[in-house]
Amino acid sequence: MRLALLPVVFAVTLVGQVVGDDGPVGIGVWYPGPAARPPATTTSDVETLRGDLASIRRAGFNAITTWTSWREAEPQRGTYALAALERLVAAAAEADLRVMVVADTETAPTWAAGDRDGAARFVSYVSKRLALQANVLAVTGTARVSDAARSRIEVGAGGALNARLAMWSELAGGARYLAFAGKEGPLSPAILSLGETAGVVTRNQALFAPLRPRTGGVLRISGADPKSRIEVRLLESPDAIVIIGLNPDAAPQKVTIAFSPEMPEAIWQNLETGTSVSFIMTKEGPSFEHLFGPRDALVLMIRKRLR
Repeated sequence: MRLALLPVVFAVTLVGQVVGDDGPVGIGVWYPGPAARPPATTTSDVETLRGDLASIRRAGFNAITTWTSWREAEPQRGTYALAALERLVAAAAEADLRVMVVADTETAPTWAAGDRDGAARFVSYVSKRLALQANVLAVTGTARVSDAARSRIEVGAGGALNARLAMWSELAGGARYLAFAGKEGPLSPAILSLGETAGVVTRNQALFAPLRPRTGGVLRISGADPKSRIEVRLLESPDAIVIIGLNPDAAPQKVTIAFSPEMPEAIWQNLETGTSVSFIMTKEGPSFEHLFGPRDALVLMIRKRLR
């Protein structure tokens, strides 16, 4: 069962470079440029871009999502205005940030009235034009700009607490790309504070990139309020196992998590705090007691073999 934590919206069409199963896991922010509209930067805005993007990268993120409007980017059939977008992509590359590009076709140019293939042709052109930019993860064609990202997490009233929980929930479900967005903009304190959590993933790509959701391994979760929605999910690669525990409730929950016998009993590492966690061996298998805070997540890792 997936948690209904925050609005998480998935785009419907991917063209060109796609966030692949073997590629890096991207944790980014929504960044259209210095203004909340498709990139309209001039050469004089480059230093502003560089400063903003450096702040995003320094916070701990490794990607941004930006967008371009069909109406503005193809004002006449076959005539394209994408220089501002390309400046943004280039500035992101300098900051060591990958880019997800949303080609918004919701509002068509006047000349395109009745052109059924125009939107698809526009998305294809943008994808091909950016194909040589190594830091472009994908070009996403969508009929609504609100569908803007492989996975978009709104940083709303619950702030960073809810957004952190949503991030780990999506990653536990196998998401490969996440983007945070909020009304106060990409450089708001609430979003930048999430960079510390994002950095657990972005700075450990060798660990996270190969991980895939694993079924089984958890026997039961006991001790919590019967109405609680505590979940425990597993990710696994040839080298490691990651346990992600989720408490979406507003109340703290003290639980005992019982695992099947094949789960390692040895010392696990809390990836967010760096502390060690020991499991207790029972007749059924290893178990672990933990106190979740309100709307809390727990992320544990163990290596399956020594390097």
